[in-house]
Amino acid sequence: MSNTILTHQMVARRSAKRLQEAMNFITNISREREDDMTAKVNGYRKGGTVKIKIPPANKVYDGAVFAGGGAAPDQVETYVTSTLSTQKHVALRFTSIEKALSIDEYDERFIRPAISTLAAVVQADQLSKIYKQIAGVVGTAGTVPTTMKTYSQARSYLERFLAPADPRTLLISSDANTELVDASKVLLNPNKAISDMFMQGYINSGHGFNWFENQSLPIHTNGNKVAGLTVSGAGQTGSNLLIAGTLAADTFKAGTSFQIAGVYAVHPLTGAILPKLRDFVVTADVTAAGATTTLAISPALNATAPGATVSALPANGAAITIVGAASTSYRQNLAFHRDAIVTAFAPLGVIAGTEGYTFDADGISLRVMTGGDFTNDAENTRIDVLYADPQLVYKDHAVRITE
Repeated sequence: MSNTILTHQMVARRSAKRLQEAMNFITNISREREDDMTAKVNGYRKGGTVKIKIPPANKVYDGAVFAGGGAAPDQVETYVTSTLSTQKHVALRFTSIEKALSIDEYDERFIRPAISTLAAVVQADQLSKIYKQIAGVVGTAGTVPTTMKTYSQARSYLERFLAPADPRTLLISSDANTELVDASKVLLNPNKAISDMFMQGYINSGHGFNWFENQSLPIHTNGNKVAGLTVSGAGQTGSNLLIAGTLAADTFKAGTSFQIAGVYAVHPLTGAILPKLRDFVVTADVTAAGATTTLAISPALNATAPGATVSALPANGAAITIVGAASTSYRQNLAFHRDAIVTAFAPLGVIAGTEGYTFDADGISLRVMTGGDFTNDAENTRIDVLYADPQLVYKDHAVRITE
């Protein structure tokens, strides 16, 4: 069989398709900013950035008098920055005999396992970074959800903060899926969706979500201090919170979710107080060095409309309640609207002196590149992806389901 059957273009196309099929998180979030990042001569470079604008919140006035008789507020856009920071690849080595394969043989023997590994690592990396930006949590830490109610709570969270209805995605672990399928078996009837859930162990869509089982969901581990914590100082605003009750060497981990007594969530447009305490998340690891310490948090504390995030600024001494126990690990299932999270994949160019091809499959760019080893009658082939860390653009349009 002639080895001209197998080309870099064929390998890249097949590899990109496999990669796309294997990443149900990345294929269900926004990658619309890739065009902004590619608008450069000679394509992408590691370290390239793009600012992703977040629409400003506006104030509504009563009556016919413009701006209630005052000056209209300036329109201030906020943004997050997405950076091409991560390159990963799988390395393959072939003899000239192994290269003389049809694309189907090559796909089954080499591409499928290589891309499965690459996809798992890339997806796990992205998930481990995005969950630490998501403040909202439903479910009971330490307990795998066993009923649809927990997922209804995730839906309610998105509804409360006006996340668009479609498309929404729910990623759940195999354990969560097993519990849900078992709890739903009494519903078995000719309906195809319920039949699939029972017979095939997965849920296709329902309850406002497209459901996927995902083996790369992140595990969050709390720091060693969760009890006896309070706010230190009234009237704090912004993305830092000074807390009391810590001791030297007490740790707080990025991704730790918590609530503050008396600090409620507000309607994102009207500012009306909602009947739920506001969820916050620690955004950077910190080790305390005394009785007080400062936590970097999200969302920022802001009680002033428009753009208010909380009903009131925390009072001095207000109790802080952290989700979960100290030094304990919990898997994080995720529910989100597509546009809440953004990332980008970059088309890497082929290096001089090698053969290769870059292919884009629905926004997921992949490069296959080969260099020869004349002495050993072999070739070294690498399959690369370059991508940006995911960013949470709409902070309340994603929520974690802890287990």
